Amino acid sequence: MAGKGTKKADIVNEYLTRFPDLGAAPLARKIYKENAISFRDIEDARFFVRYYTGQSGAKNRKLLAKKQFVRPAKSSNEYGLLPSSAETYLPYEIKSKRTLIISDLHFPYQHNKSIELALDFGKQKKVDCILINGDLLDFATISRHEKDFRARSVVEEFESVRAFLNALRKNFQKVKIVFKEGNHDERWEKWLYLKAPEIFDDIEFRLENRLGLGKLNIDIVKDKRPVKIGKLTVLHGHELEGGSGGVNPARATFLKTLDSVIVGHYHKTSSHTETTMNGDVISVESQGCLCGMNPLYMPINKWNLGFSYVELDVKTGEYHLQNKKIVKNKIY
Repeated sequence: MAGKGTKKADIVNEYLTRFPDLGAAPLARKIYKENAISFRDIEDARFFVRYYTGQSGAKNRKLLAKKQFVRPAKSSNEYGLLPSSAETYLPYEIKSKRTLIISDLHFPYQHNKSIELALDFGKQKKVDCILINGDLLDFATISRHEKDFRARSVVEEFESVRAFLNALRKNFQKVKIVFKEGNHDERWEKWLYLKAPEIFDDIEFRLENRLGLGKLNIDIVKDKRPVKIGKLTVLHGHELEGGSGGVNPARATFLKTLDSVIVGHYHKTSSHTETTMNGDVISVESQGCLCGMNPLYMPINKWNLGFSYVELDVKTGEYHLQNKKIVKNKIY
């Protein structure tokens, strides 16, 4: 049984505080998915959830020092509804005052000079958070699309990204770092599921563990969850179905979200603003990429290099967004 102050107990109590109405099974799945290193499997997480909610027997209920999470006995189910597998879809919240957003690095096809310019800008602004907004890796060799015969191996991709993340943490030792998965990053676990289902559930093969994010104290945001920076929503862009974003990816995103959003994914800087009849201003931005500009599958394109910087008023949620372009190694 978990003793007071153990890591598992702390994690479960934190989630019970944040999601008091979530059932034991979906809560256990959520806890395990986001803290796989700490729990043996989903049942291990569910065991602790049931214990601290008083669902593992009267004897164990009496042993609980704190009973704030104990739930009343379930009433009969009049309509015969089975337990739901639906999971709470909540955004990941960033409450940092100064956030640098970099997107679409596509290692090993990264644009080194532009990455250096973006990170130097972050140092100058003394950012307290760096958000890697998707497509950190490319995974060209395991794509379901046409493959680049010149592509490096997956092993080399992992090595290059681990080297980058280690250097990033070394240069920003006290800065919060968050990695939100993009569609290219998701290729890894999808490939495992399709090609090697026997080891798909082995936590050692999860992307966050292959990259060593835990040791570097880097958070990962999976399952297409949005990121919130105050009143600004951050999406990679693949969460919204359909196309390449058209002439103006920001406007296309506005029509799908009707919210103030910034996206990557499209590798193009664009902006779209509209005012509602109540006087509220909705502004959507798409930002440039930090990868090579002439890939084999689309050597001629309308992409541009860029990154974003957000200053947040933590109390009000109001924000100031600077969507930067990089042209001929200069920031605009």
